[in-house]
Amino acid sequence: MKWLEPQPIDIPEQLEAAVAGHPLVAQALARRGVRSAEDALAFLDAAHYRPTSPFELPDMRLAVERLQAAIGAGEGILVWGDFDVDGLTATALLVEALRELGAEPHWYIPDRRTESHGVHWNSLQRFLGRGVRVLLTCDTGISAHQEVALARKAGLDVLITDHHDLPPRIPRAHAVVNPKRLSKEHPLRHLSGAGVAYELAEALGASERGLDLVALGLVADVVSMRGEVRYLVQRGLRLLRKAERIGLQALLEVAETDASALDEDHISYLLAPRVNALGRLSDASAAVELFTTQDVVRARTIAAQMEALNVRRQFLSRQVTAAAEGQVASDPALTSGPVLVLSHAEWPGSVLGIAASRLAERYHKPAVLIATPPGEAARGSARSVPGIDIHAALAAHRDLLTRFGGHPMAAGFSLPGDCIPELRRALAKTVAESIGELLPERELPIESYFSLPQLRLDLADELARLAPFGVDNPPPYLATMRLRVAESRTIGRTAEHRRLEVQDEEGHGAEVLWWQAADLPLPEGLFDLAYVLRVSEFRGERRLQLEWVDGRWAEEPAVELVAAAVAPAVADYRALPSPFPVLQALWDASTMQIWAEAVSLTGFPARVRSQLQPARALIVWTAPPSSVIWQRVLEHVRPEHVYLFAVDPQIDRLDAFLRRLGGLVKHALSTQSGRLEWSEMAAAMAHRVEAVQTGVHWLAAKGQVSLVAEEDGAAILEGGGVADADEERTVRRQLQDLLAETAAYRQYFRAAESHVLFAA
Repeated sequence: MKWLEPQPIDIPEQLEAAVAGHPLVAQALARRGVRSAEDALAFLDAAHYRPTSPFELPDMRLAVERLQAAIGAGEGILVWGDFDVDGLTATALLVEALRELGAEPHWYIPDRRTESHGVHWNSLQRFLGRGVRVLLTCDTGISAHQEVALARKAGLDVLITDHHDLPPRIPRAHAVVNPKRLSKEHPLRHLSGAGVAYELAEALGASERGLDLVALGLVADVVSMRGEVRYLVQRGLRLLRKAERIGLQALLEVAETDASALDEDHISYLLAPRVNALGRLSDASAAVELFTTQDVVRARTIAAQMEALNVRRQFLSRQVTAAAEGQVASDPALTSGPVLVLSHAEWPGSVLGIAASRLAERYHKPAVLIATPPGEAARGSARSVPGIDIHAALAAHRDLLTRFGGHPMAAGFSLPGDCIPELRRALAKTVAESIGELLPERELPIESYFSLPQLRLDLADELARLAPFGVDNPPPYLATMRLRVAESRTIGRTAEHRRLEVQDEEGHGAEVLWWQAADLPLPEGLFDLAYVLRVSEFRGERRLQLEWVDGRWAEEPAVELVAAAVAPAVADYRALPSPFPVLQALWDASTMQIWAEAVSLTGFPARVRSQLQPARALIVWTAPPSSVIWQRVLEHVRPEHVYLFAVDPQIDRLDAFLRRLGGLVKHALSTQSGRLEWSEMAAAMAHRVEAVQTGVHWLAAKGQVSLVAEEDGAAILEGGGVADADEERTVRRQLQDLLAETAAYRQYFRAAESHVLFAA
């Protein structure tokens, strides 16, 4: 995996002011293209988002008018769904909304094992004698040309709500509500089936109670977490955390999940797999009953069934994955092409997609698994990787397939078993033509570098403001350099995951979770770690947790650094009017450290004086506050090369100094119980300890804080105090003198001959 190092990015002042909190949040928003204060507030808080009218969806008004007429006339309505989480939640949502509006709808979920996705005429005919006049599909139907024609001939008005990619022509239904008919920039474009169902329910005038279901469906279907999708998931998660729906209460109980802390990861990894297990191994219709029942006993019975099936699903998916890996091991040539196509007669079709996902991730190429039961059509599931549209690749060979559908990252299909070799060759050719000779290299954009001591709960809480995460809104990927594994153990019901204790070279430690890694080798020696920073809660205790994303070998210094009295080689860039481009050209994360204090050096892992480590090269971005601090840094880092920029941090004026100091003290009062470490504060202020101590005494003299205790190296503060005007004037003069001394030294440092700065 190629790490994309943080690059400088301009952050508008209005964006920083609107976002507030940790500057990394504003930086991450800017990288996501969110640059105005209005857009940032709408991104972070659903209360600031302006929702889009559901009537902007094509044919929405036609669908609403027909359903209203059917409800008013007492006509029968059949809601036809699908057996995955998106289709099941969409079905339950529409059934519930129609009941609320006075209808008594029928509903039907196809049997995955015998019918597969889509509308099936044989099953539909059963409802013709029950007074059904309207067929309402959800999460399906966009390719059901023949079935729609037959339904119309039988006297049904067909209303299609779907979100899958459009075929060359759409069915001749009464209404086709599909967000893919909108422009690519439209905020409703990326709705899933449950999302479209919710928009229809809203347009009909139903209540918002279905928001919990729409959040389940949207997250489970892995759609773009921007625009209307993000807004709906934010609101739906709030409703899910209340867990007022009886069926969800039962589902959370068997998943042993606390509703109050529910997030998108809980949906993806705990709730959605259990709901999907019904459709994979049994009758998925029970999920619609679970979501709509008012019977606690029935809800718990269905949830228990889900749990048992989910355990079975996990066992089968592990079996298929292991068997597929066995095929690759016995014939490595299978992985030589741009797409991996494997088949077996005894593979259960219900879990092929899960196994294909794991293989696609492991081999970083599309994986296609096909079940070939004797005497039956072969059925396959395909999963892809970013940059390769597997649905389009299959569509290019639709002549080989009897049925197919999906989207760029996932697809399902069926075909005659004797066509598999031809499909393997055809897909390899098509994918190779679309990407060239090489598979697209996986890229990992690093948001920022941190040392382990810099990782705190308040930082994790700040980054969590960017959630919910998903497609087009990944979590910020952080990185820490030069770690080693101190301890490892496997965890999980089947010991498929790892829990690591990592340590840096100073002995600071952190806990790392590495999912699906039990059979992967541990890094030996020093390595750099990319991770997602999260907060885990257990029995009321909150603690930091790093989730492994990627690791790479740490480069060892080419030569051992010794404290020889030899001046380093110096490159002087102090006179540059625009230093950022030079910094970008110079930067080499494997050999360099950047010393910068009290400035926002976006895109670069700058360190303050206490974080610097011995290194071959030191970039001095800000001018140091004193000769003593400068010499201490040189003695500690012992660089062979120094790159002098010596930018003025603009922190030596009294107003700027006090403004920044006040912000840091306020932060300490709210997150650190008022404890100040003088050396840390001095580094954060780009000043000497004496100046920071005097500044805090000035705040106390102003009555803004009280100095409760002062010990060697630290102080304890409380908010508020008693003002003393005489003391304030005295301390103010002392502080002005200290700031003037530092300003004079910085001016000297920026102007002196470079060799003079390194004289002993």
